[in-house]
Amino acid sequence: MLCLLARATRQPRQITPACLRLDGMQIFRRKPMTEKIETELTALRERAEMLNNRHAAADAALNVAKSNLQRHHLDADDKIRAKLEAAIATVTLTRDGFSDAIADLQAKIADAERKLADERAAVERKAASEKLSRDVDAIERALPIYLEASRKLADALSEIHHNHETTQMRLFIGNTTAQVEVAGAFATQELRAMVNAIAEGNAPIPPAKPQPAPVAVIEPGPPMQEVFMIKSAKYRAADGKMRYCGQYTDATMPAEIAQKALRCGAAVSIADDRRRQLRGSRCGNFNFSAPDVVDLDSVSDLSGARYVGPEMVDPVAQANMTVLNRGGAITGTIPVAKVL
Repeated sequence: MLCLLARATRQPRQITPACLRLDGMQIFRRKPMTEKIETELTALRERAEMLNNRHAAADAALNVAKSNLQRHHLDADDKIRAKLEAAIATVTLTRDGFSDAIADLQAKIADAERKLADERAAVERKAASEKLSRDVDAIERALPIYLEASRKLADALSEIHHNHETTQMRLFIGNTTAQVEVAGAFATQELRAMVNAIAEGNAPIPPAKPQPAPVAVIEPGPPMQEVFMIKSAKYRAADGKMRYCGQYTDATMPAEIAQKALRCGAAVSIADDRRRQLRGSRCGNFNFSAPDVVDLDSVSDLSGARYVGPEMVDPVAQANMTVLNRGGAITGTIPVAKVL
């Protein structure tokens, strides 16, 4: 009893993805084939890098041995020459052995890379086929519900036979329901066959669903204002280009520039009476290089007199003036000398 109580109160062991425990036996999770091939490929590449380093060292040693033998030929000592030749043969054999090992290792690396690519393609095909199978399952679950609801709606509409709209709705629902039922049967059968074909590699993986293109956000420009030009003017726009406004024409410009034109008297409001009289009187005959063209960029807040038009209130006219009563008119006579 105490043993059972202790076993019952024992903290459960945390199960990790690497292993499972069932009835006292530990079952290790099987690694995916791609992970095994990647591990093997990493080891092969590390081995190839080590062999390349050793081959480079052996090749350098061979060059040194050949250089030593070449210098010895000048001394003509047979004993030393034999030792140098033996050293060259040994280093050559070592280098050639590394070359053969590297060639075999490169073949193994190529085979492992091909297996890894095939395995990754198989995993991708499996995932695509499983997704398609789930999508087809959803269609098969939803299609009967849709057909039943359509038939119920058509039956309900058929009771109101004296209304033209309901009659047309019933006919339309009946036709589309029959067409959807037939098309759904063919489509699901074809998609089921495609699931197996994709998994086996006999059909291409369906392309990903295209995502809608992001909506380009157009930055709003500066507020614009239309004025009537009393004088020819110019200003530099936000894009750096110079803009010209002819005299006695309507001009649409940024509100800040328009206010400058109004303040310096180069423009008036489009509600001004002078617009009706003068607009178009220049007939497009402008010379923007003339000295009287107003440069609105150089106009400051204190330059020129402020224009007072219908859209602006004259502070003097609206001021509360008090008339002073200085009494009645003064009459009298003034003596004036007669001039001959």
